[in-house]
Amino acid sequence: MRILLFAFAVSLFACAPKHDTGGGGDDAGSDYTLELSPAQASITLAAAASGYSATQAYTVTAHYPDHDEDVTAAATITADDQTVSIASALATATTAGTYNISAVLDSQSAAAVLDVQLVGSSVGSGVLQSGLDGSPDPSQVPTIAYPPAGALFPINLAPLEVHAQKSDPSQTVARVTFTSGSDLEFAYYATCAASPNPTQFPNACIITIDPAFASQLAGVSEADDVSITVRLAAADGTMLGESQPVTAAWSKTPLSGGLYYWTTAGTGDTAFNTAVARYDFDGDASSPAIYLSSANAPAVPQGQTQCIGCHAVSKDGTKLAFSLGGSLPGYYSLYDVANVTATASEFNSAPFAEMTTFSPDGSRAITMNYGDLSLRAANASLGMDTDNLFPEVQAGFGSGEKASHPFWSPTGAHIAFVSWTPSAADISAQHDTGDMVQGGQIWIASSDGTQPTAAAELLVPRQAGVTSYYPSISDDDDWVVFDQSSCSGPANSNAQGWGAGACDGYNDISATLMLVPTGGGAPVELVNANGSASPLVTNSWPRWSPDHGTFRGKELYWVAFSSRRAYGLSLQSGTGSDTTKPQLWFAAVAIDPSAAPSADPSYAAVWLPGQDPSFTGPRGNHTPVWTTKAVTIQ
Repeated sequence: MRILLFAFAVSLFACAPKHDTGGGGDDAGSDYTLELSPAQASITLAAAASGYSATQAYTVTAHYPDHDEDVTAAATITADDQTVSIASALATATTAGTYNISAVLDSQSAAAVLDVQLVGSSVGSGVLQSGLDGSPDPSQVPTIAYPPAGALFPINLAPLEVHAQKSDPSQTVARVTFTSGSDLEFAYYATCAASPNPTQFPNACIITIDPAFASQLAGVSEADDVSITVRLAAADGTMLGESQPVTAAWSKTPLSGGLYYWTTAGTGDTAFNTAVARYDFDGDASSPAIYLSSANAPAVPQGQTQCIGCHAVSKDGTKLAFSLGGSLPGYYSLYDVANVTATASEFNSAPFAEMTTFSPDGSRAITMNYGDLSLRAANASLGMDTDNLFPEVQAGFGSGEKASHPFWSPTGAHIAFVSWTPSAADISAQHDTGDMVQGGQIWIASSDGTQPTAAAELLVPRQAGVTSYYPSISDDDDWVVFDQSSCSGPANSNAQGWGAGACDGYNDISATLMLVPTGGGAPVELVNANGSASPLVTNSWPRWSPDHGTFRGKELYWVAFSSRRAYGLSLQSGTGSDTTKPQLWFAAVAIDPSAAPSADPSYAAVWLPGQDPSFTGPRGNHTPVWTTKAVTIQ
């Protein structure tokens, strides 16, 4: 009897579960394989109280040599995206796209793919949906003017506007359809809004899309572009026409930090002539605010112009430096951003400085004064440590060579700047200031974050017929973006003559964005960002975002700059001239980390929303400077 009982006990032990609900067990290891099911699932989002939602249940099975076992309770199940949450083996998705689901138990793992689809529509009040769903008249073909084809948007840019040129003035209602593969087919039905500049654009139809919808567009864009099609019709459904599609994409990498830029007065701005404004991308990214106007800046000596410009901001956003009164007198102020107060101001009889760049910790600054770079303390003393910071420039190119446009990289590892030689043909009083750098070439020097640690080396040598200027170094120290303009013109028509030259590096109409590795190499033109159809739009003063992400397996960066290109059907282009005021734009640059780009890695540029209170008389927005944070104003 004892023998029989012993044999029965052994049999029970052999059939006992190999894992308990705590995920332990005495057979943990590789004596089984794991399966996550379903391995492939498709679910469709449905409207929910807080957006869209769909669920999928999962089961995890351990396959042993002699049996299978449900180990769902013991396994850890996760998704590769935060828009898919998993609790008790139930996945809840809120955003269209394709996601990887993983299960882990002991040293074993299993994978599955979840395809989340969004099919539906949003119908605005007063819109006859059936009229827009009919058969379009082939003679009626509206045109999409914005977004630009080939653009890449960040997930947090809002609002998103679609601009369509009517094919007939009677068209007053619209259907905007977004499609991407099998995961997205969504239509917005809305009433057309008129252009804010109706005199210039009398037949515009502008449709504003719900900002929350950007998450759906970013979800599907990781795999495929989004096709945008617009239908327009009269209120009763007649004159129905359909546009050709435009493709764009959205990234889950947001704009971040603070963007400070220089602005000149527009219609209605009677309190200032110039100002520094800023965006807070970690807060409300839909509109900027004036940070400091010329009227509120330290007063310049009597008889001088009360204006501010050539600003720089420390990496952490706590310190602001700018010149006052214009570049010729070179008055200067260092500001405490949070308290909106001057830490130090210089109104000497001799010019003090026109341009600044800060060390990564903000304790030091390199200032430029009439082509001389100086290293100094970024505090109330403004004490100078080193004058003529890079003597090797003059040693290599002669005593007339001057330096300007300094930029200290966010990591502190490099300092970039420009050198040039004023010629007899230059207007010497202007060109000596360092604003203008005809025949500019770009240098780069190693740094320990407090000072240069080696002699500067030429990164982009001087070339005949062009000038290179305004360098900016990416947050990871890998890339330099800069401007290059052509001496073939066109020249500016500025009546005052300041920066009127075709290639003096100041507001040049032919300014184009270029990219080069910090380690050197052949520069690549950012053709898509420049606007390949109309490149003569003054693409000026490029600056990298304070961080970067990934998109479709590539390193994704944002570059902000000013440009005179058209903003859809709201602002006309200044192509080939300087008669219109520039606006702020930004473009994505996606680079394969395994090799330097030999072709253009940029996307079409996107307009920053909310820049102007009046489109009939817009502000002139220039020289963006990006920081890791827009500090809170006290």
